Amino acid sequence: VTHVVINSLVQAELCQRSGVEPTLVPNVFDFAGDAWVVDDYNRSFRESNGIRENDVVVLQATRIVERKGIELAVDLVKELNEPSSLAELQRRGLYDGRRFGPENRIVLVLAGYSEDRTEAYLSRLKRKIDRAGIEARYIAETVRSRREENHGKRVYCLWDSYVFADLVTYPSLFEGWGNQFLEAIRARLPVVIFEYPVFRADIQGKGFDVVSFGGEVKGTDESRLVSVSQTALRRAAAKAVEVLTDSSLRQEMTDRNFELGREYYSLESLEERLTELIGPAGQPMNADS
Repeated sequence: VTHVVINSLVQAELCQRSGVEPTLVPNVFDFAGDAWVVDDYNRSFRESNGIRENDVVVLQATRIVERKGIELAVDLVKELNEPSSLAELQRRGLYDGRRFGPENRIVLVLAGYSEDRTEAYLSRLKRKIDRAGIEARYIAETVRSRREENHGKRVYCLWDSYVFADLVTYPSLFEGWGNQFLEAIRARLPVVIFEYPVFRADIQGKGFDVVSFGGEVKGTDESRLVSVSQTALRRAAAKAVEVLTDSSLRQEMTDRNFELGREYYSLESLEERLTELIGPAGQPMNADS
């Protein structure tokens, strides 16, 4: 029997509790496949969700779960709507040459479904969004694991949402590892991170360049929604403006992250780890394995 765990925190805990020394095998993703791009099917994504061509899309692609800290994404979008940030976006234009004018908006797109059937957390998020006065779209009904038609309406796959995103938020408070982080760097998009424990322990040291909220929660409000300090929020918003407007900085960041992802968290890296555990593919395992 070989014990395998997904992060070093669990690795240490299992060893401490049981004396077992497990092998660490982290999450991986396919970095060798075709890039996600605009095509005839997804070309209507923005229009079908009421988003203009020159609006900035801030994508939160996770499920709607309380530990995902999605309220921090709301706070970021609110901060990006401050006059100083909007002035910079309008003055400099967007990284891909689009003009960001007074008529354009920063739109938070929630692409995941609510895991809680009562939708209590989603309701609290919606109230916060209303109070913040920001633009947001909850599009779980039109995003699935694959493209399909639903009662004559076009349904997009999750990867289509990344194609039209300008920035990805991943403000999770706790994760076993972190799928959406890999998805964002696979899509060559800048990602805004709350430095959750596993990120700090296992991922940060690889050298990824991210927009960070830091790793400290300042407190919770009357709706039990968390916040970070105003200093951390403003710092994150300032760097977000930079990667939304500076094409060279953005490309350097996203290319570096993609290469690091391919080096450490690709399917090929998984094959190497599994080969060490169970032998080359196709090799029969003996009775003791």
